[in-house]
Amino acid sequence: MPDGHRKETIEPIRSKVKAEAKEVVKIMAEKYDIEDEYAKTALETAVEVMKMVGDNRERVAAARLVLDFTKSKPSAKSEVSISKAEDFLASLIADDEDNG
Repeated sequence: MPDGHRKETIEPIRSKVKAEAKEVVKIMAEKYDIEDEYAKTALETAVEVMKMVGDNRERVAAARLVLDFTKSKPSAKSEVSISKAEDFLASLIADDEDNG
């Protein structure tokens, strides 16, 4: 039970959050082509935890799970640097061939 709540006060909040989570995941499933029922259930649970009052650590972990599932992570900086370095070297070779 979250601090400051009793069963009577938290149940209406839980019901509302559960309904909101179902609706959010329905939209997410359409947008991200999620067909697996287990994945949908896991996302519903994560969205519920994220939106429910309670421990911030649990809410942040749930938010991270939702983001991991729906958003691609930004590419690592080293990958970008390597790509730029490779492009630079390729341009040097091309310039040398053009001048040679």
